[in-house]
Amino acid sequence: MTTIDTSKLSPGALAAERREPESGALARGLTVLARLNEAARPMSLQEIGDSVGLPASTCHRLLQSLDAAGYVYREGALYCPTPKAACPLPLEHPLNRLRRDTSPLMRELQERHGPSVLLIAFFGDRRVTVECVAGNYSVAPYFDTTVSAPLHVSVSGKILLSDRTSAQRDALLGAAPYPARTAASIRDREALFAELDLVRQRGWAINENENVTGISAIGTRLAAPSGRALGAIVLTGPSRFFANGNEAMRDDLMRASELLNSTSHAVRAMAQFLGI
Repeated sequence: MTTIDTSKLSPGALAAERREPESGALARGLTVLARLNEAARPMSLQEIGDSVGLPASTCHRLLQSLDAAGYVYREGALYCPTPKAACPLPLEHPLNRLRRDTSPLMRELQERHGPSVLLIAFFGDRRVTVECVAGNYSVAPYFDTTVSAPLHVSVSGKILLSDRTSAQRDALLGAAPYPARTAASIRDREALFAELDLVRQRGWAINENENVTGISAIGTRLAAPSGRALGAIVLTGPSRFFANGNEAMRDDLMRASELLNSTSHAVRAMAQFLGI
């Protein structure tokens, strides 16, 4: 095994040499913490190690560090995330303020039209579900915090892409033809970019069975005072809700987003938080 004589390293090289194991430990610690939050129940040391693929001894050291930092506590033989880990954002954080400002409008939209309503925020080129009002239909919908639906076949993705230059769109989408999720997916670059330009102009986007057959959506953009898109409000559910046209949904969504864009201090706070 080769060893390194650190006494002969420059200060910069020595710092780099130390940074590698530190960054590795940080990544593993964050993985352990994420697993505890995802489990939504206390976990034993062995369960944690098995679920993240780490030896129990390594997990134990990581958990001790997380405990010392206030992110984990031990209840007998089980480990739990602390409030600091489970709910890290203060009540007056821009995301929580945006959730409170938007929730009444979302409930009204769901009751009036039937599908689920999502509030999605853009963090750079990533999308996160901030709030959800589930629709009342036989199959309970599931929405994750991180939006993983491909950009070119989802309403939030189209709204995000509509805010980007052609070069930025190409970097995010890759080369055409784009992957087909269903027979309705737009795969052609020219056709997709024309739709994205239209989304940018009119302020709303639609997905008709493009990501999942039988599921459709329509949504409007939330905009910072600068005009940059910071998120979207989306109605989504079984396509039968959208069979008779989307004009009423679209008009109500546009009114909701325009109200928030023009009057919500939370929207301005989110813009400042995101640096846009």
